[in-house]
Amino acid sequence: MNSSQRQPSLHVYPNYAWLRGFTVVPSWGARIEEAWWKYEPNRFREEVALATQVHANCIRLWIDFTAWMVDPDTITARFMDAVAAIDEQGMKTMPCLFNRWHDMQWDYGGQYMDDMYRDWKPKLEYVRTLVNPLANDPRILLWDLCNEPQASNLDEDWAKREYAWLTEVAAAARQAGARQPITIGTATLGGAANVELFAPLCDVLCAHPYAHTRTDLQKLIAGFADLSKRIGKPMLANETIPGALDDLARAAVTRFYVELLAEAGFGWMGWAMKEGKAVSTRRDRYDANGLNAQGFHPFFTQDNQLRQGLDFLTTQPTLTPPWQTPAGHA
Repeated sequence: MNSSQRQPSLHVYPNYAWLRGFTVVPSWGARIEEAWWKYEPNRFREEVALATQVHANCIRLWIDFTAWMVDPDTITARFMDAVAAIDEQGMKTMPCLFNRWHDMQWDYGGQYMDDMYRDWKPKLEYVRTLVNPLANDPRILLWDLCNEPQASNLDEDWAKREYAWLTEVAAAARQAGARQPITIGTATLGGAANVELFAPLCDVLCAHPYAHTRTDLQKLIAGFADLSKRIGKPMLANETIPGALDDLARAAVTRFYVELLAEAGFGWMGWAMKEGKAVSTRRDRYDANGLNAQGFHPFFTQDNQLRQGLDFLTTQPTLTPPWQTPAGHA
């Protein structure tokens, strides 16, 4: 078996029912680049510590080549510090290396369509630079190669290019020695087509369910479960739970998401942790991916308080991660 087909041997689990955490956008970052160019170690530590109030065990940490390329040594050092900060709070890190989701009004940055037609070599060097020092590190739970690639089939040239690009990214991560599983944070607004498309590149399947009702979420989960069984790979949800301007409505939808995703064995990582500058983390710049098309997604306010109605998350969960039990491994 060559290195591009390397099988994971660290943090390999049959299901992720215990997974509990957040996708983190530091509150000072309106874009991915700003989050890293203006990185503040102490402030980052204060913000990730909020997750422990609700017994989180993992942080999905967004970074991108567009942030790294301006000063690779400095940004790499800041990324390593962020991994250390998350570990200091007893949580694992799930790095997300690229972003393909784009808001039409207040964009967060990342990779665009024309990037699929550019020279990929610098991007692959970026992947190897971040992965190699952490390839055997138990602080890394899993590598998320890309947030929400847009292809759901390979009928068009751009989709073929996107798939080919992520094939190269996956190979680069494995060639860098990654022992942790690899996934791709696929969007699932229309079902599981894009999850299935990228499944061959992944060790663990990943869904981003944003259904607005309990019944619709149950339907999505049933489809994900069937796909996971058919493909023979576990599934997790590393970005989920629709936002809302109404705090109590957001709390109500959070309650059934937490219940159903854990019950399905997928676990949950909420988008996003804290109110800030980025689109959908501020009330005056919400996206359409929320209740009543009002996607205001933070769990914590600017003054570090849980939004109204979310106190139930502070109750100690029944499930704990494998590394916190005698049978687990780290």
